[in-house]
Parts: sequence; C-alpha cells; structure tokens
Amino acid sequence: MWGETTQQDDWSIAAVEYDESARIARETGQHTELAAALAGLAWLEARQGRETDCRTHAAEARAMCAELGIHTFEIWAIRALGELELGLGRAAAAVDHLEECTRRLTDLGIQDVDLSPAAELVDAYLRMGRRAEAVGLADQLDVDARRKGQPWPLARAARCRALLAPDGDFEELFREAVKLHAQTPDVFELGITRFSFGARLRRGRRRADARDELRAAFEIFDRLGAAPWAEMARAELLATGETARRRDRSALETLTPQELHIAQVLAAGTTTREAAAALFLSPKTIEYHLRNVYGKLGINSRMDLAAALASGQSIMARQRPGS
Repeated sequence: MWGETTQQDDWSIAAVEYDESARIARETGQHTELAAALAGLAWLEARQGRETDCRTHAAEARAMCAELGIHTFEIWAIRALGELELGLGRAAAAVDHLEECTRRLTDLGIQDVDLSPAAELVDAYLRMGRRAEAVGLADQLDVDARRKGQPWPLARAARCRALLAPDGDFEELFREAVKLHAQTPDVFELGITRFSFGARLRRGRRRADARDELRAAFEIFDRLGAAPWAEMARAELLATGETARRRDRSALETLTPQELHIAQVLAAGTTTREAAAALFLSPKTIEYHLRNVYGKLGINSRMDLAAALASGQSIMARQRPGS
C-alpha cells in the first residue's frame, strides 16, 4: 500500500477495489484478505478526512490482526490513524499513533523505509515544536532512503530536510523533492511537498512564489478528494491574498464504491444476471443499485450509462496534474 510501487492517484478506483475486496472476503470467510482490505479502506479514508469510517475500519482491522497474528496489516491500520490525525491538524494525537507504528516496526524487525512513517512524524514533531526530535528522525530517514535508493523514499527524505533547512537552503531541497516525485505515481506525496514548500515561502514573505506552490497543492488535494489537506492549502492560499475555489464534483464522484463498480460492469455490456454472478450479488441487488446510479447520474438507459462513465472519466483525467 505504501511505497512507490503501490501508490495510485485515482482514489475512486482504489475505493472500489478495497470495498469490493472487503465484501467478497466477508462473504467467503477470507479473514486475512478482509484485514488487508479494511486497513486499505482506513488508509484511504484517513486521507479523505472521513474520520468515523476510518476509525471503524482501522479498529476492525486491528482486532482481526491481533486475533490472527497478522502484523503488516496492523501496521497499516495504525499508520492510517496517524495520518488521519495529522490531516485533521491534531499533531499530538498523530504523534501517538505514528510513534506506536514505529515501535511495532522495530519490535517486528521490519526495516523497510517505505513502511516507516518517519516523514509524517517529522511533520508532526515540527507542528508541536519538537525540533530536536524532528532533526534526528529526518537524519535517519535520509540514511535509510539513500540506502534503498528509490525515488519515493528519497523524495520524502528531501522534503523533511527542506522543512528543517535554514532560509538559504530550503528551496533547493524542495525542488529536489519535486523532481524525485515526478519519477513516482504518488501524486498525493507531491501535493504534500508542494504544500510544504508554499507554506515555507509564505512564511518568508515570498507571496507570489508561495501562491504557485500552494495553488498546485490545492488542485492536487481537491481532485483526489483529500479534503483536510485541500482545506489547509486553501487556508495558506488565503493568507497570501488569493482565494481558491473548490472543484465542482463530477456526478460520478457522488456514486458509492459499490455503485461505481456495478456501473462499470454493466456499462461493459453484461446483463443484470451476468453482473450478479460476477459480483456475487443477487439480480435484485444489482437492479436496486442500478436505479440509484441512474438517479444520481440523471440517466435512464444502459447506453446513457456507458456514455456517462466515459464522459466523467475523461473529465477527471483532464483535471489531473500534468494532463
């Protein structure tokens, strides 16, 4: 889930996949797969700021992991809670979860830098004024990232060094991080780096330069649906004298993960009965969800459904950074 090979910048697809995996795992009694899907949902919901859902799924995942002795998914769930608190601006609570995550990794002898929440902990420590701890952790993250030598951890390490750098040095480090992010598919991490860069520029009273970074960060977060981070970027932009407008939601984004999945299957030309068999649902359940989809999209036929999906996905693709 974490790391350069597992990140996706289309969270609607991720939500569908996690939700579907959890549903099938429940129905077939696959407890390990269910724990993984629940931890994945908690991670996604953390970044979206969906606090109740995140806590519910993280708690269920942790309980299952404790029962089954599954440590990796437990770590995912703990880290999700830390990211939730960080996004909601509760640094002390974030530190509690992220430090717990670090301890569990140490206890288990897991040293993969991609699983480490060090970058988030550096951020949280700085928000609490615990600079000495942030410096020590950033130094270790840099060592670990260089040892692995991959762009995803190297970008995170460069961002942390930029956050801690003196006024004359931070800009080069942030630009280094942005270049490294360009080699990975993780747009959310790029958004955090550009947000951090813009905030640092604003504090240095370089408002025009700050706006470019903060505007880019806001657009990334708003498109992804990372509501707490979009709000932070919007507030920083407002402090520079610019107002950011939230993106109008596509009709597709009003669909639940299950509704979107069913719509995709039916739009491909399958019959209701075929879709029911493929998704392990009854035909009546498929028809129920299809009616909801039609109502939300303002359509009334399978032909209209295929067109709406194609149009909506094209619009979302054009809204992606770099498109």
